[in-house]
Amino acid sequence: MTVGIGIAGPGAGRAALAALRMVERVGRGMLGGFVSLAALDAQGRLHRAETGRGGAVALFPGAIPDHIAQAPCVALMSSGPDRLPPLSQFTPAAAGVACITGHRLPNMSAVPGGEAVNAQALMGIMQGGKPQHVLERLLAEHPQADAGLIAVTAAGEVAMANSALVAARTDAGALTIQAAGLKIAILHNAIFPVQGLAAIAAGAAIDSLAPADAHDFEISLTAGVRLTASARGGVEIDSDGRVTGIGGLHAGWLAPVWQGAAAMRGAPVLRDGRAVGTLVSEAYCIAHHGVLQSCDGLASVRLRVRATEPFSGHKGECS
Repeated sequence: MTVGIGIAGPGAGRAALAALRMVERVGRGMLGGFVSLAALDAQGRLHRAETGRGGAVALFPGAIPDHIAQAPCVALMSSGPDRLPPLSQFTPAAAGVACITGHRLPNMSAVPGGEAVNAQALMGIMQGGKPQHVLERLLAEHPQADAGLIAVTAAGEVAMANSALVAARTDAGALTIQAAGLKIAILHNAIFPVQGLAAIAAGAAIDSLAPADAHDFEISLTAGVRLTASARGGVEIDSDGRVTGIGGLHAGWLAPVWQGAAAMRGAPVLRDGRAVGTLVSEAYCIAHHGVLQSCDGLASVRLRVRATEPFSGHKGECS
């Protein structure tokens, strides 16, 4: 009935919200309601944002404030609407130290009259405990606590653990991953599909900062281009960014009819014989006797290119 996301690294705030938006887009269950977010900026200052209804869209209807988007330490928790205030109980945090999130009910005590599990975790880290050890020890001491925890520290550490009670659930998902300078931890339960939800959320987080199709300029691929099986491979372009030929292809492209990606993602883009970039998109091509007939069913398409060297032109142009 909840999802917890903790991320450390440059742009963690933007990444965490991208992950939550993806969960809300593809998941079903207790979603689109409250969000409690805690972030530590590069100076360790604590910033908060929350909403009782509407999920990620309601939290920031417009642009994400820079102090949240660029924060290197972020933890959020979200579920359905109308949780009892204060919503900060779901993401306890200490300036300069750490932010805590999780799933299920980490805001509740493991024993009657005790302190909330997530607050105990934060206190343990504030007292100098190693985050992973703190979480594991705490939940081992309280195996029946209805909680999973994520800790993100100002030092860039990310830790995650479930109690035995929560780990035994058949609807719980968990993932930790490092990529694109980010350390990501995600816990969720009672949100479906169980399998793959955390992975696609982490993928959205990574994509928000390092999209695999990011490009610096575009080139034009048009029917009539000659395809060759020459030893030299690459997509040749002229000074206006028009493809003038594609080499290094296998012999099938010289057959009466062939289809596939004549200009394939990862292929070098050459101008005057010099590599100027790498393709990060491709088109479905049909060729007759080594001459391109169509691209994605059209006479011409635009392909995206990541520049080999720092690009000085305007995106969308080849200069």
